Amino acid sequence: MLNDIDRPPRSVISLTQIHTFLTLVEEGGVARASKRLNVGHSTVSAHSKLIAEEIGRNQFSRMPGGFTVTAAGLEAYNRFRAFVAHASFCINYFRSSVATPASFVTVAMPSGFPGSMLDVALRKVSAKLALTSPEICLLPAYGDVSPADDLLGLYYGEPELDAHAIRDRWILIRSGANIGWSDRPVSRADLFGLRLQVPKLPPELHGSLLTLAEVAHFSLDWSDSGIQGILANASQLQNFCAIVPESLLNSGMAAEYFECAAIEPTDCDPQISIFRGAYPAIAGDLHAELLASLGDNVLGAAAMSDDAVIEEPEMLSLKHCRSFLALYEEGNVRRAAQRLSIVQPALTVQLHHIEEQVGCALFTRSHHGLQANGRADALYGLLRQLIAEFNTALVHLRAAVNKGVAPVRIGLIPALDEESLMAEGFAAALDKWSRTYGDGVAQVMEGYSATLVRWLHSGKIDFALIDRVFADPALIFEPIAEDTMAVVVDATSGLIRPGPVTVEQLAQLPLVLPSARHGLRTLLAQTLRQRGLSLQPRIEVDSMAGCLSFVKIARYATILPMGSVYKSSDRRRLSVHEIREPRIVRTMCLARSRVKPSSAAERNFLEELRLAFLDSAERPDTGVGLIVPRPALPAHVS
Repeated sequence: MLNDIDRPPRSVISLTQIHTFLTLVEEGGVARASKRLNVGHSTVSAHSKLIAEEIGRNQFSRMPGGFTVTAAGLEAYNRFRAFVAHASFCINYFRSSVATPASFVTVAMPSGFPGSMLDVALRKVSAKLALTSPEICLLPAYGDVSPADDLLGLYYGEPELDAHAIRDRWILIRSGANIGWSDRPVSRADLFGLRLQVPKLPPELHGSLLTLAEVAHFSLDWSDSGIQGILANASQLQNFCAIVPESLLNSGMAAEYFECAAIEPTDCDPQISIFRGAYPAIAGDLHAELLASLGDNVLGAAAMSDDAVIEEPEMLSLKHCRSFLALYEEGNVRRAAQRLSIVQPALTVQLHHIEEQVGCALFTRSHHGLQANGRADALYGLLRQLIAEFNTALVHLRAAVNKGVAPVRIGLIPALDEESLMAEGFAAALDKWSRTYGDGVAQVMEGYSATLVRWLHSGKIDFALIDRVFADPALIFEPIAEDTMAVVVDATSGLIRPGPVTVEQLAQLPLVLPSARHGLRTLLAQTLRQRGLSLQPRIEVDSMAGCLSFVKIARYATILPMGSVYKSSDRRRLSVHEIREPRIVRTMCLARSRVKPSSAAERNFLEELRLAFLDSAERPDTGVGLIVPRPALPAHVS
């Protein structure tokens, strides 16, 4: 049963309406979107209006020659484009029945260029992978891109050693009688004396463009508007000229109203680099696709506008996804129908449609209810993650209506007290983050690690600070600090001689320990099991503070991380003995979704947490071990 605390935000929009919105953004006009989707103008307008009402912000702004996408619309596009890629993947992967686990690959992309050649190339590679490697899902992550990011992605500038390089070219867009693509390249002499408008471009392109302007003796008029905004504002002007890289141009939209021509090659041409991350084969596919699009003749670019209309793969509707999740979790049609606020016959019809679409039976029906089979288990894992991503996107998009920055929602395991390593590190990170995001809101929710992982799946939190790694391929676990475990007793108890203790000695102590659902208890049990030993605590308490209270008032011992007690105000009364032979180490991790894009505020908070724990790890006599920064670990059994 779904608890109220995990209940997702209510939404009435559908995947069809999201697809219409994405198409409208990419096509830059209702007429072009209507033609591409083969629906009426009124349908496109109605779907766009529903998206705006759902989120609470206008997605488009009217201009003299049409409209442009607002910042809110671009943010919605970035999130929904990744979500649709995920939704397309789910049913294709499920139908393939491949044994290989799903692999979600984030591809960093420049933001602000919907429907560009880069976008089209990524979608074409995704379509090919759906046939050859259905277990791989490419998810675009739009934002500032640099080779320092540990991602597969595309950026502009000199290539790193481990990157593919592609020579792009500058495109001149101008008003006039010759609308469409010109097969005559523009020479440097043709540029002499022109004043060219420059849309908002990645900063890495500014230097080469300035050099070209100096060499060819033309001037630049820099704008904060995107390409679409400049074109919409200039469609009625007679002496309009602009310059953009071909890879960032939506060629079909530009060529409908303007003449587009390639500027002859120079040493100032843009350079695209594809950094491979851990996926050199996919980087190679992107490299080949972009090379094919950036052919030597401009007619190839003109033809791209036809190729850009890539048929969207089949997807389960959001309504059917939610219905399946309710049926699976409730195990009963009546309860699932009540949860969805629909009648049972309608839900039964939906189930038949779902099974027909995925190509197999999902439940065994009896008078006791529904029994999910193995295929239903697999589909549940896919759709639970998908709907969580959708819920998270809605929360972020809606939150930004009244705030400049969406709230950052953080899950935190309980700390011993305000002086523990966990509490101090988090407080330091929060303080620095608040200085950068003065209007930002941090929502902190406390829970045990297993609870926090469940909240990550439901979309209730954006990331979590936990004390172990779970076998969950949907999450990324990044270790940031190690904390040595120690036995803690009252200094006057005489239970332990001075110095470290061994694992074998633990079994002889009168222990008070956290209950079995606590991550520390799991860590201790695993270590002792490897030695053929078991823990038999005299008392079980849910909190670390409760365990320490028993130590102080009675002749008991407990086991706590040294980082939790090294600065405690009660340290003078306590005797702390590190466990050795073997050492037991708690690894603190940042856990986050593998597929949910992170906002700038979230990325900043994560970085402040890393720095805060790095600072704590370098303090003497804390018992905290430093972890050298490295790529996030793949999920494995804790």
